[in-house]
Amino acid sequence: MKNKNPKQKNTTDINDVTLSNVGKKIIKPTFWTIVVVAGLWSLMHFSTPETKLEPYTKFQKTSANFENNYDAKVKPELERFTETTRPNFSNISTPNPAPKPADYQLPRKTLEHIQKGMQLIEDGKFNSADVEFEKAAKISPDSPEVFALWGTALRVQEKYKGANRHFAKALELSPNDAEIIFNWGVSRFREKATDEAIKLFLKTVELRPSYHMGWYYLGKAYGQKNNYDEEIKSLLKVTHLRPDFGWGHFDLAIALSLKKKFEEAAPHFERAIAIDKKQFEKPFVVQFLTALGRYNPTPPKKEEEKKPEPVVKEAKIDTAPIKTSQAEEAKPEGSDHKMDEGSKMKKATTHVKGTMLINGKPPGSNAIIFLETKTKMKIPNQKTLELTVDQSDLQFSPKHTIVPIGSIVKFSNQDTEVHNIYSKSLNNQFNLGAMSSGMVKTVSLLQPGPIVLRCNLHKDMVGTIFVVPNGYYTQPDKQGKYEFNEVKSARYIMQAWTPHLAPGDVEANLKSADLNGEDKTFNFDIKTASLSGEIHDMVDPVDYNAVVDNIDNELEQAIQDWEGGKKYVSRKRALMAITKYYDGGGLKGALAKSFSEKRSQDLEDKLDDIRKIISGIGAEAKSATGDSLRKRAAFVVSQLRVNVKELKARLNPDPPRELN
Repeated sequence: MKNKNPKQKNTTDINDVTLSNVGKKIIKPTFWTIVVVAGLWSLMHFSTPETKLEPYTKFQKTSANFENNYDAKVKPELERFTETTRPNFSNISTPNPAPKPADYQLPRKTLEHIQKGMQLIEDGKFNSADVEFEKAAKISPDSPEVFALWGTALRVQEKYKGANRHFAKALELSPNDAEIIFNWGVSRFREKATDEAIKLFLKTVELRPSYHMGWYYLGKAYGQKNNYDEEIKSLLKVTHLRPDFGWGHFDLAIALSLKKKFEEAAPHFERAIAIDKKQFEKPFVVQFLTALGRYNPTPPKKEEEKKPEPVVKEAKIDTAPIKTSQAEEAKPEGSDHKMDEGSKMKKATTHVKGTMLINGKPPGSNAIIFLETKTKMKIPNQKTLELTVDQSDLQFSPKHTIVPIGSIVKFSNQDTEVHNIYSKSLNNQFNLGAMSSGMVKTVSLLQPGPIVLRCNLHKDMVGTIFVVPNGYYTQPDKQGKYEFNEVKSARYIMQAWTPHLAPGDVEANLKSADLNGEDKTFNFDIKTASLSGEIHDMVDPVDYNAVVDNIDNELEQAIQDWEGGKKYVSRKRALMAITKYYDGGGLKGALAKSFSEKRSQDLEDKLDDIRKIISGIGAEAKSATGDSLRKRAAFVVSQLRVNVKELKARLNPDPPRELN
């Protein structure tokens, strides 16, 4: 940084240095005050990329008195932060805190203690650093900057309880400061307090809709809760705002892959690689694109042809100007999803063999061993089946079936009696209703796992279908030996199952199989208290009445917020009633499987009509009142409750006896 003569008239070199919160301007600060405090504010970004938001306060150097008297020079490593900018909140309608007096500036002693605290953090002397921040807070108890920096320092130490307390104090002093809100959100995200992090990131993007990092971390937080639909929506916003942000495309591709939207994911993997080949061309990405026939490796550019990529610097999320804890240094940001990083391949395929025993004996003819890719992706040329399960002599035929995911199963009643075939198995619930002799009904099996088949009218009718996640499955022979001849070298989870194993027995015997071309042997020696002939089911634990209660509460709060003029919050709540509870809570899918797609969609449309009115969309929005909205909400909630009652009766009939 260049120091100019303080007597010069045109002294605006540091106009982009920013410090104060919304509407708070520090007029006529001295040169070194600006340099130090701007550097301190830059610490707020120690774990996030540079914000690059417009400054909302302009500064001018008007005297050098403080510089002449201040012998504690700013450390060289802090000087680069004086170009950091902060958000421009001038166009935000939210009321701002009262501005500070025109002659306000942080006292010299406050700055000294903060800088000492920063140095102590760099040295790893965290307790002493806290003492310095405490002294700074006593001198300047009304400074949000001091408390926000103190919270940031505690976040480095993973002392989240203290960090939360100080961020809360900073936000109390400056309620609409998007940077404080965002950095607190990052802290809560690191703490795994995901719901609170989501609230803070939602507030961030409410204040700064164009801030791509707010949307990015919002998506990461939804991903932390396995809410991939909301993660995808947030990351799509990121790629729209910043098409050159590689991590946005990369994480979006992974989230889409986890939703099995592989064709949609591929272009975003390709875009990420185009932005930064070294960073994003990972082995599992290459495998993914190759499986789709989209991988076209290009020779690396000559060294002299390479141009600096400004995005690369931003993509290194959470770089810190101070020494971070080992935990933060060891965990690079980017995708939180554990995707296949590949391994050093010796051959493209691997031979796998082993033995499966249950209580020291072969498992029988109904056992299965399968490999599931850790990426949850399909294997090349994965096939599906069309299979018929007959009901004959009051039994299922075949009694036990194995099919790949996506297969279609037809249930054909060959008896003279009426059957009512149903499943209440986790993720694969259905009820086919009454089927007279000769009737055939079809079910598409789109989720992996065991399905226990029962007839509501004949309690002794019990069978199973196991839906394997891909084509890598086999059955042990009479001695319990199994073999996979040619498995694509990758990373897998290996699982053994047979109908009489309890879910806990299966989970306790999962194996990680990292295949790299070398022959592998995996033996299963399973201990269980279950008896041969028993059939264990993994049932859906969802309380759909509670889901409807949440929808009802969310709609009522949305209407209250709408009446109070809270446009953003009311719209968000109305949307959450649909996305988080009706769809995300599983009710939409359960109704579609057990009744029909049309019935499920009609109920969603009724919920969405309320959302549209609250959002001011359509002719009805102009004449809507709180009472009219409540009538609509009460009607759709009552319909949901009727459907849940019917669904519960279909999925939970009188429990049949187990097989002997």
